[in-house]
Amino acid sequence: MTSFELTPTLKETINASSLTKDQKQKLLSHSHLTHADLIKFYQTCHPTSTLLQLIQQTKLYIPPYKTYIQPKTSEFIKTMEKLRLEAKEQEYRRLINPTPQYSTLYDKKLEDYDLAPTPQQALKELKNQLTTIINVFISVGSVSYAIWYWTETSWGLPVSYRALLSVFFGLLVLVAEVVVYMGYINKIEDARDKERKKKEVKKVVRSINLKLD
Repeated sequence: MTSFELTPTLKETINASSLTKDQKQKLLSHSHLTHADLIKFYQTCHPTSTLLQLIQQTKLYIPPYKTYIQPKTSEFIKTMEKLRLEAKEQEYRRLINPTPQYSTLYDKKLEDYDLAPTPQQALKELKNQLTTIINVFISVGSVSYAIWYWTETSWGLPVSYRALLSVFFGLLVLVAEVVVYMGYINKIEDARDKERKKKEVKKVVRSINLKLD
């Protein structure tokens, strides 16, 4: 229920009202008035022209906040005692068998795991290889046809020479494409090897000891 504070202005209004002495003392004995008491006071005495003017003489009463402290049960005390003992035991074990400052997240090495690609990865790799092969054949065919056409229109060489030049430049382009592709594959494998050799480490920044209050 809404309550209103007994401000000095409201106290003066109550004292100046037509209420009896006992009624005034009853209202002034509390630190605040309920909304019903304030309306009843207005309807009985009409100390102001309107109820709004009477309400303006006061302000809302906000009760003080009380912090709730949950009592510690026996189960809670036993649990905290158990955690405190476990923390002490772990600390004692660390003193007897100190661990290195840096340690890997997993005891097993990455090489021990099966790094076989998933079906999706294998399909993607197959598509990339087929695309590369098709691009190589297109490059070789384009260069061979260009040499065949250019040697006829520009030089007017015999068919045998034109065929030899076309095959030569086609093989040259093929070798170049293969070398570039193998270099690309080797770089990828090197990057994968470096990634496999990386070890993710963790460092103890701070240790917390649980103590029972």
